[in-house]
Amino acid sequence: MNISFIDTKDNPPTPMTTSPITSSQLPSPKGKFVVGHLTQFKADNKHQVMERWVEEVGDLFTISLLGKKFIVSAKPEINKEILRLRPGKFRRFDKIEEILKEMGILGVFNAEGEAWRKHRLITMQALNRQNVEGFFPTISKVADRLWTKWNAMAQAGETIDVQKEMMRYTVDITTEIAFGYPMNTLEKGEDVIQTHLEKIFPMINARITAPLPLWRLIKSKKDKAFDTAMVEIKSTVHQLIEEGKKRLVEHPEIKDHPNNFLEALLVQQANEGTFSDDEVFGNVFTMLLAGEDTTSNSISWSLYYLAQNPAIVDKIRQEANDIYGNSHTPSTYEEASALTYTDAVVQESLRIKPVTPNLYMTALEDVEIEGYLFQKGETIMMQNKVAQTHPDNFIRPDEFMPERWISSGCPMHGGAHSPDIIRTFGGGSRFCPGKGLAMSELVITLSTICKNFDLELAVRPEEVKEVFAFSMFPENLLIKLKAV
Repeated sequence: MNISFIDTKDNPPTPMTTSPITSSQLPSPKGKFVVGHLTQFKADNKHQVMERWVEEVGDLFTISLLGKKFIVSAKPEINKEILRLRPGKFRRFDKIEEILKEMGILGVFNAEGEAWRKHRLITMQALNRQNVEGFFPTISKVADRLWTKWNAMAQAGETIDVQKEMMRYTVDITTEIAFGYPMNTLEKGEDVIQTHLEKIFPMINARITAPLPLWRLIKSKKDKAFDTAMVEIKSTVHQLIEEGKKRLVEHPEIKDHPNNFLEALLVQQANEGTFSDDEVFGNVFTMLLAGEDTTSNSISWSLYYLAQNPAIVDKIRQEANDIYGNSHTPSTYEEASALTYTDAVVQESLRIKPVTPNLYMTALEDVEIEGYLFQKGETIMMQNKVAQTHPDNFIRPDEFMPERWISSGCPMHGGAHSPDIIRTFGGGSRFCPGKGLAMSELVITLSTICKNFDLELAVRPEEVKEVFAFSMFPENLLIKLKAV
């Protein structure tokens, strides 16, 4: 049967018959003999490489990495359906689960099938609204600590390396929320747990994207340091698990009001009776991974735009003064929840600079979506940033305009606005269970900073580079502060 299709830069093959298009019929960007597109894909800005390929050949195409074919989709309708069909018909790229399991990590992030359902239930219960509200004092305390440090730096005229500062800040919050460990790297400097985490997170990304698992044959110096760090982290968390169990026995009232994520998991473990300590560790580690990396980078990108938009900083400050004018940070969860303009700023930052621009999924069976056949075993690299910054989906997409998220104040009423395509927290039944906690932390942090400081970029905007490790972060983001 002949299949007719339109093949242009802006319109990749569109089926004109009932026969679906397969990957063999999709276009491909220019690559190299044998290695294919590997040399370009290995770059630390691989998400931007994929964006350029979308411009070159369209929003659905294939690439080859050492002979293994992958499909790249920047089509939001296809990406949405793939996420909706998880976990039954698609799963996360199996190499992610392989690498994390090799590290001894089994949590809600990398579990699949029935194992995922069990992890999802217990994690959702541990991150329910009541518990997230209970975590508020920790976020507020560390935010106030950040104000104290940055106020001193502002008085001294110091330039702030935002990404590094935010990593310290979020690791302080995350370790205390995750398992009650008061790290306080903002004031005391490096902590042993932070030192271990700094060795672990980059290696996860390196191993997931490595074409060959060379570390299984020959251990490099970095591999040995990584192995040592994992042993120490596991030992520490398992010790904290035992201490947490003792606290639940000695203080049964904790069951109604757990102080941290670990205690909430242990309450669910006691209630369910089917959750091992290793699985508790896996989910605590997942919390560390998500909270320390993606959240810190999201705050950093928000500050990148705020430093260029003093009028937006003023609006955040006015909102903060109206809601909690007598303190440096919100003093209650209700005050934080009332920061609607700051929330819009966060949403705009997540739209234009998503820290997870790519998601990798594998088909568990043949699935037809929008006239395209994704065959069993094929892996789809979903490029989500392109759609989030396309004029078909958002009017004036390259402008940072939080007002687009507030209908009553939006000057572009009637223009394109498609929030449904935002994939920062995934989609479908595997939507990130930590969204509520992450958004609360982002809003409280930005409100605190803007209430107390004016921001100015210490470098030209174009000197701040997008770098992709486990998530996408700003390199060379330097800011000067002025206390107000």
